[in-house]
Amino acid sequence: MKTILLEIEDNSYNALLSFINNLPKNVCRVLNDDDSLNTEDVAHIQKMMTQIEQGDYSEFEDWETVKAR
Repeated sequence: MKTILLEIEDNSYNALLSFINNLPKNVCRVLNDDDSLNTEDVAHIQKMMTQIEQGDYSEFEDWETVKAR
């Protein structure tokens, strides 16, 4: 599985959470807090966030395709 860290507006949170919770459990699960992640996972997420903040999307597969959409 891959992990997505997503920041959304408060008024969209419940609708998105409801949608995610309706997906099959073997396809997607919600991690309620960072305690569910080990130190290596947290470090990897921080590294990706730093790259994104610097405009570097090279770690992401097919970024140009996604960006074009």
